[in-house]
Amino acid sequence: MVRRLSFVLLLAACNAGDDTTDGARANCAQGGVLTSCPEAAHTSSGACWRLVDCAAIPLDAMNDFDWKRCVDGIDKLTAERQNLVIDCIAASSCDSLKVEGSPDHPNTNQMSCLLLGDQ
Repeated sequence: MVRRLSFVLLLAACNAGDDTTDGARANCAQGGVLTSCPEAAHTSSGACWRLVDCAAIPLDAMNDFDWKRCVDGIDKLTAERQNLVIDCIAASSCDSLKVEGSPDHPNTNQMSCLLLGDQ
């Protein structure tokens, strides 16, 4: 009887309650237009927040690519290239946005969406 009670208590403790969130791994992190999830802001800031939320880049890094450098880089592109990069990030899954070294030291040469902005 004690063994069953312990098992039930352990199961209840491990069960996700209402106070949990799915974060970047949730259904809405998949990207694309087939989900009923709200779209992120179609801005360089919104795209870079998605990269941070997906653990592809860090929010703040002293000497590495981070959120601010991401925004600055996209903002320097022509309007057409900005749209292409932002659309790519919005439509990509979190797993496909991650590269070698993500999130702390991402290899930006492997970030296919950002490479679309190269001329």
